[in-house]
This record gives sequence, structure tokens and C-alpha cells, in this order.
Amino acid sequence: MDPFRFLICGCGGAGLAAAQVAVDDGRGVIAGLFDPVEGQLAKAQSRYPDAVVGADYATVLDSAGADAVVVAGPDYLHAEQTIAALEAGCHALVEKPLATSTADCQRVIGAAARAGRIVMVDHTMRYLYPWGETVAAAKAGKVGEIFFVQGDYIHDMWDWYHPDGEHHTPWRIDAAHPQNILLGGGCHPIDLMLWTVGAPVVEVFCYASKMSIPEFPSEDCYVLSMRFESGVLAKCFVTTGCSGHGMGGGMLAVYGTEGTLWDGKLYRRHEEPVALEDTSGDAAVAGHGWGGAVRDYLDVLDGKMENPIPAEVGARVVAVCEAGLESIRIGQPQKPVWF
Repeated sequence: MDPFRFLICGCGGAGLAAAQVAVDDGRGVIAGLFDPVEGQLAKAQSRYPDAVVGADYATVLDSAGADAVVVAGPDYLHAEQTIAALEAGCHALVEKPLATSTADCQRVIGAAARAGRIVMVDHTMRYLYPWGETVAAAKAGKVGEIFFVQGDYIHDMWDWYHPDGEHHTPWRIDAAHPQNILLGGGCHPIDLMLWTVGAPVVEVFCYASKMSIPEFPSEDCYVLSMRFESGVLAKCFVTTGCSGHGMGGGMLAVYGTEGTLWDGKLYRRHEEPVALEDTSGDAAVAGHGWGGAVRDYLDVLDGKMENPIPAEVGARVVAVCEAGLESIRIGQPQKPVWF
């Protein structure tokens, strides 16, 4: 079988990591590269000199002959670029978040259905130890009945926001379309919590502030609470202005009637903590789970497995964030759209 031809839409770290995994796997070749940033495009072209290259997405999409598009540009462009890929007859692997509104999620889902093409959302933390293992242990009943889950995205993003930063990414602080860090970062723990509980969210409330990182034009701190239909409660803390602090061990914790899962260990009353077995293998690429995610996506395209993160699942994360943002605006809890 011929390898799948990939177009990389957005040649930053995420796009190039996905490209690397697809090529190293042997089931992918890079047929096209798109990025409006000249330096990033040149870097990608040096790795894949045979690819069709350009700064106009429609032109590259039309000429690359791709089977699938990796959508890895700015968050606010995900929906439009994914829909264009689907309408061109391509499958899509979309970096999180799927879109920045539930209305755009609906448009993506509708476009995929009309085109008969596969959309998978690249929620990479599912593939990193100990988060996938934590979810598996919770679903296996290791903590009994779950009553509370929490997840934090605690990250110092100064280097990404400030023009002098080592990883400065201009689109994140674009005054017209700044990245919303609840969507762009909080989506990681929110996805893990939704995956763990496996029930609809019926109520969301959120607080936000902007006090810690003046270079960022939007809020830099969020505290979001959720109530699930099953009665489980949840909390998500998101900050990108926590000076000198990494994400730590708080991406997911699960509290149950018979035990607690936190930071890769299972805790039970009167027992010594037990470390969860690391089953992630070589999923980690550049600090994210692109190795596992892209290989799963190739397996989905090959018909070897069901889509583990279809567009509807990614849309639920967006719906929770949208409800949280609306609750900030009006000061009242919100019921999210559920997909």
C-alpha cells in the first residue's frame, strides 16, 4: 500500500512533530507544506525538499495531492482550514482545540459528514504518562466510584508571549486574535477529565483574571468548575503567568470512594502508594504525545482501529470552555452544548 500523502498546515513545532512521526512510521510522506511565516516554511522545506511549498493555503491544498492534512496553525484558524481540507477530499488531524466556538465545531462536523472523511483531534496528553494510565485505572474501578476530578494547566508562557522570549510565537499575542489559554491550554486537563468521567457536563462556572503577564493581551488565569450529569464534580485551574513554574504533576487527579489517583500513583487508605505502570512507550515527541497520536491516526486511516478522538469529542471540550467564558461574561453558571 502506498504511504499516505500529508499536507502540513502550519510548520511550527506541532506540525513538524506530526510530520516527523508520520514519516518515521513509514506510512506517511510529506506532500505539502504551508505556513505564512517565511522562516518556519524554510525550515520545513529543508527537511522535506520534495514537498509542494507555499504561503497560500488554498494553492498548496490544490496542488499537493494530499490524502490528509495536519491542521497545526493558530487556534482561531483551525475550523476554516479543516473545512477547506475536508472540502478538498482530505482527511484531517487537527491540533487541539478543534475550533474556538461550538458553532465552528458544528460546521467541521457537518463538513466531515458531507465529505465522508475522518477528523481526529490531536489531544496529545492522552498519550503521555501518567495521564492515559490514570484514566485507564479510573475506568477500571481502581478508585471505586468517582466523586471528584481535577486538572491543572500551570505553565510559565513568558518565553512564548514576550518578543524576547526563546519560543516567541507572535500569533499567540495577536491583538486581533489572541490565543485564549482556557481553550489553548486548559483543553488538556478538560479533555482528560471528560474522558475519565464519560458523562455529559450539565453546568459550568468560571472565574478569570489578568494580573500576572502583561505581555499577553487576554486573561492569564482561570478557575473553572463543572458538574457532570452523573453527579461528579470537577475543577480546572489554568495559568500561563506562573513565574518560573512548569505544568507539574497536576494535569489530572481522580478522587474515588476507594482511592485516589494523583501524579502517576494510586493511593488507598492504610496502604502504600502504588506507581502506575508506564505503557506510553515512545509516544513522547518534543514534550507532547504526538508519537502515539499520529500513529493512532495512521491506524485509523488504515482501518485498523476506531477513531479514538473524533470531532464530536473535541467539540465537547470547546463547549465546556465556551460555557465557562459565557459564565464569566454574565456571572451565572451555564449549561454547555453537548455533542
